[in-house]
Amino acid sequence: MADKLGLDEARIMVDAMLTEASKRGLNFAGAVTDAGGDLIHLSRMDNASALNARMSFHKAYTAVKWKRNTRAIQDRLFDMSLGDNRREISWFCDPMYTPVWGGILLTSSTGTILGALGESGGTAEQDEEIGQIAAKIFEEM
Repeated sequence: MADKLGLDEARIMVDAMLTEASKRGLNFAGAVTDAGGDLIHLSRMDNASALNARMSFHKAYTAVKWKRNTRAIQDRLFDMSLGDNRREISWFCDPMYTPVWGGILLTSSTGTILGALGESGGTAEQDEEIGQIAAKIFEEM
């Protein structure tokens, strides 16, 4: 598992995401942030929208700030069996918080948060699948 996250690692992961998205016929954007939620690298395919680019960055940012994958955040916020979630929804004072699938936390071999990646351009499931491909590549670095 990688113990550092820099531009080289970010480019490799984003390139892997865009390659997979292209194979699936998606117009896609991918982003990687550092442990503070600041952008390291973002790329979007020619036909992907500016919204895809912003969403990919915001998903990565959200994963870092909440210290968990955005899928887990969305599942928690919208699981009505947990009772009244209005208290948790009130945490959204930051307009960049994006609690939807596609923000994946990246950690070191010791569990230290190094950053996150975010994806946008497919369905929630496609974004998550493509992000997991890139996360696996990071684990193998």
